[in-house]
Amino acid sequence: MRGLGFALPVTQISKIVALVAFLMAASCTDSFPVQEPPLNVLAYPVGLTVRQVAPTAAAPAGSSQLVIVNSNFDLRFNEESGGTVLVVDPDLSQDSALGGDLAVLGSARIGSFGGEVALADAACQPGWTDCPSQCTPLAIDPFVGGGGAKLLVASRSGQTVYRMQMASDGSLQCGSSCPFVLPIQRVDPYGISIACSERGVAPSAYAFVSHLLSANNLGWLSRVNLLADDDVLGLLLGQDSTYTSIHDKARDLVFVSTSVGLVNATFRWFNPLVTPADVNGFAIPNFSAPTFSSFLPGATARDMALSSDGRFLYVNVQIYDLTIALQTGFIFTQGGALAIFDLAPTALAQPRMELLGVVRTCLGAGQIRRLPARSGKADLFAITCDLEGALAIFDSDAHTVVRYIGLDPVTGLPVLGRRPFGLAVEPIDPARAIVPVPGEGYEPSPCVPGRACNRIYVGSFFDNWVNVLEMDPDQPNQVALVKRIGRGP
Repeated sequence: MRGLGFALPVTQISKIVALVAFLMAASCTDSFPVQEPPLNVLAYPVGLTVRQVAPTAAAPAGSSQLVIVNSNFDLRFNEESGGTVLVVDPDLSQDSALGGDLAVLGSARIGSFGGEVALADAACQPGWTDCPSQCTPLAIDPFVGGGGAKLLVASRSGQTVYRMQMASDGSLQCGSSCPFVLPIQRVDPYGISIACSERGVAPSAYAFVSHLLSANNLGWLSRVNLLADDDVLGLLLGQDSTYTSIHDKARDLVFVSTSVGLVNATFRWFNPLVTPADVNGFAIPNFSAPTFSSFLPGATARDMALSSDGRFLYVNVQIYDLTIALQTGFIFTQGGALAIFDLAPTALAQPRMELLGVVRTCLGAGQIRRLPARSGKADLFAITCDLEGALAIFDSDAHTVVRYIGLDPVTGLPVLGRRPFGLAVEPIDPARAIVPVPGEGYEPSPCVPGRACNRIYVGSFFDNWVNVLEMDPDQPNQVALVKRIGRGP
């Protein structure tokens, strides 16, 4: 385990923008009244996740509950409660070309500058057997066992984690025990992953919250116990602020990437079932922390995804010129790529982390999601690239990007809107395939009866809409934008 080190934090441009926005808002409070955000519009959407609903008489092909986190990035609304979490039915929501009215199932107000959102329930629906929300230990929770779910999101400006309850109908509850204000040393909460296991002494269900910035650039995770109301523990993972994390169920390991852009930034992993050590009052897991540059020089790690069989780790990376970085101390991003690592165990029961390949994708620090597993076939991944305004579909069998959706050749604007970032995926019954609004530049859905069909949701941060794309997973280059939902304030 690495010893604790101290270094000055690296200031990010996005943080400067946020600080300027804070100061501008503070200087204007005497001139403008505080406003609460509407609960039916989008305001700089960031995190997305989706939950499926079993077929009913009203929806015989099933339906979905799409969760959208709105960040209130420009602080148009009240800083303390200007962010929102909306649960919408994407099928019943109106196309943005027709007004963008959302079919809101549930809503809640949170602090500004929200981040990722995580959902955990007891079991997957039959049509999506490998859904990422499944957390079997939560079946003992009366609310979750009755068809509800746990929903977690954080506010960076409020330094708060919200532990909401999401009912089977999509409505949200956030009572007095829902918001948890984090200690001062754990600032900028952003990324959230769920880690559930039945292999320990007792079943466990945790959420791990990353912190983009921290005093002395220390690496914090906040561990939220989903089986207890007031169990939130700060875990210290040495140096380098944390970006996001992912749980490897096969090996009970949590992998953690770094938020700061450093040549020698660490890449960490630890077993969440092992009790952390108490070192001078700090809870410190038995973690490994090699530098990411030891695996792939000239790259920084961002979001991550696992293969359906748990054998490989896919890391969304930003590529930079290593020579310039060593000479100047600054990292200038030149492109984006997907790095694939072998997780086979070594003789010391550690993941091998052998680099198997690097594939160019697109520019930006977006998200990556594995599409639903295909029986007997290789995995597909969706990747957003916010700076380039693009979505890439990666085929792990072909080992290449098989579909790229970027700029409109006529207008030169990003097809998916400016700064596409938030990402969610699900399989759907082809009977739910959307018939696009004519004359708006959409394509016909490739989903047809008798074949599998996937949905991909991509949020446009600056255009305040969510793109709905449909694809035939057996023909992964067949991806069509069929709808946009939502509108801005």
